[in-house]
Formats: sequence, C-alpha cells, structure tokens
Amino acid sequence: MQVNGKAYRAVGWDAGEQAVFWIEQRLLPYRFELVYSRDPEAVARAIETMAVRGAPTIGATAAFGLALAWRLEPARFVSFWLPRFRRTRPTAVNLFHACDVMEQAAEQQLSADAMVELACDYAAREVRANRRMGEIMAEYLAVGQRRILTHCNAGWLAAVDWGTATAGIYHLHRAGERPSVRVDETRPRLQGARLTAWELQQEGVDCCLQPDGAAAWAMARGEIDAIVVGADRIARNGDVANKIGTYALSLAAREHGVPMYVVAPSSTFDVHRATGHDIPIEQRHADEVLWMDGVDAEGELRQVRIAAGVPASNPAFDVTPFSHIRAIISERGVYEPPVE
Repeated sequence: MQVNGKAYRAVGWDAGEQAVFWIEQRLLPYRFELVYSRDPEAVARAIETMAVRGAPTIGATAAFGLALAWRLEPARFVSFWLPRFRRTRPTAVNLFHACDVMEQAAEQQLSADAMVELACDYAAREVRANRRMGEIMAEYLAVGQRRILTHCNAGWLAAVDWGTATAGIYHLHRAGERPSVRVDETRPRLQGARLTAWELQQEGVDCCLQPDGAAAWAMARGEIDAIVVGADRIARNGDVANKIGTYALSLAAREHGVPMYVVAPSSTFDVHRATGHDIPIEQRHADEVLWMDGVDAEGELRQVRIAAGVPASNPAFDVTPFSHIRAIISERGVYEPPVE
C-alpha cells in the first residue's frame, strides 16, 4: 500500500541486505521507519514488543525470523527457535500456523535459501488472500457513500499488504466509490488512532477518528451502516477473538440493527478450538493502560503517566459470539461453521 505515494509492505525480505525488514509500528504516525535485521532474536522481540503486530503480519514475520534462525543455527531450530517464536504472542493463531509451516520445511532439510523463499511465499499468500477477501467484502458494502466503522488496526500494517477489514474499503476507494470510515481510537495502544487513520489518509480514504465509547451512540444516531473488523483467531463454531472492545461493538450492533462483518484469512481459523471459550486471551502489562506516549508541542516523542496508585487490567482481546456476526469472510468465501 501507499506511504507518501510509494508502495510498501509491513514486513518482507530484502535480498540485497539479506535481512528481514519491517515497519516499526510503534513510531507511527509520527515517524515512518524501516528496521532491518539478520538476527532472529531481534525479529522475535519485534513481535513480542508490538513493533510488528496484527495476526497475518505476525505470522509472516515469524516465518521470516525462522528462516533466519535456520540459516544461523539449524541445530537449535527445533529445540530453541521454534519454541522461542511460538511464545512471542499467545492469541494470534497465524503465528502458530507459520511456525508449523516452517517446521515442516525444516523436517525436509531445505536449504537456507529455500527457507527464505518459503517465508517470502508465505507472506505473498497472505497478500493474495487479503486482496481476494477485499473483493468479496466490497460486494457486501453498498456503492457510493458508505459509512463504515472499524476497530483497532486490521489494515495493511496488520496483514503485510491490503489488510483484512480494510481490503474491501480500499477496493471500493480504488474503484472510484466514496467510502467514509469512522475509526475507533482503540485504547489502550491506540492502534485505530495511530495506525488505521494514518493508513486511510495515506490512501486518500475519507475517515474520522472517534473515542471507543462513542461507537454505540453513533449507531443509535443512524451514522453507521456497517462494522468491519479483523480477527486474531476464529474458533470452529465461528466465535471470533479480536481486539478488546469488539464484543461490546457487537452488542451495540445487534441492538441497533447494524451488520457486523469479520474479515480474516484462512490462516486465522483454528479448527482445534471448538468455541471461543477455548481461545487463550493474552493479558498484557498494566503499564499499557497506566502510561501513554505521543509527541509534544516540539515534536519530541514522550511518555506520560495518566493514572497512578491503582492496578490495571489489560486483556488484549475479547471473544465475539458467531451469533452476533452477519458474516465471516475469508479468501474462500463466507464461512459456515460445521454442524456438530
């Protein structure tokens, strides 16, 4: 997608540098920076610290990191590097899917170059899936003025390229339609404010930022035509784990008759988890709630405490029941949970 008129992907392989590169998402929207590394540990830390984030991007980043690990220490690939990457984030199933793909390739004793090629192909498959999902999602969204609500960042930063929830919006925009997007700021890490709004503006898509707590009122006032979100893991019965706050949106959507769509690639589906109750929910550090960073009047990036003397709960995700969702869309079409 576009950054200042130039095409980028969220993560990839630089053949000249023989290194993994990624966009440092924690600096956005204040500073755009590419990071390059030949160190698999640095790649693992980028996932843990949310320098890269979003389920498909996490999976692709892990694939590239494991390709580096195979180059560096093939003898410790299974005993150390696979477990190291698998424990970086617990909820996004794409991470484990990518690790499984790279593990199967290692069992075949592929060359170092072939492992890099496999990682590149893994990322490319995600991008193709995203583009196809966008085509399908665009058919669900009315032509002309369409008022869409998003939550968190399910754009190209989260999904290598195109995005999941945003892919349909980008298809409409590039077809000459005029989608209008209401962007939840998404506390506590503000992925909507800092990432989704920035992405949409780079593409020239009309958007407006709002506090998370304003979403239900916007629906009550008839200002939202549809909600489109991504997913970090989808259980076999269609229950969806996504950024905290998604479940609350689904309740308001049901009350006000607003259709809610989930868009995610097939790598996000976990057939081994029967329902949403079986999905592990990541509990992140309280400091993400108690502190906030941003730029001051002089443009310097600073961190400030916004609460003191109180503990904080910080679940990163919640689970939305399938019954609250109008449709789950992957590159394979509309998902229908199996009858059990």
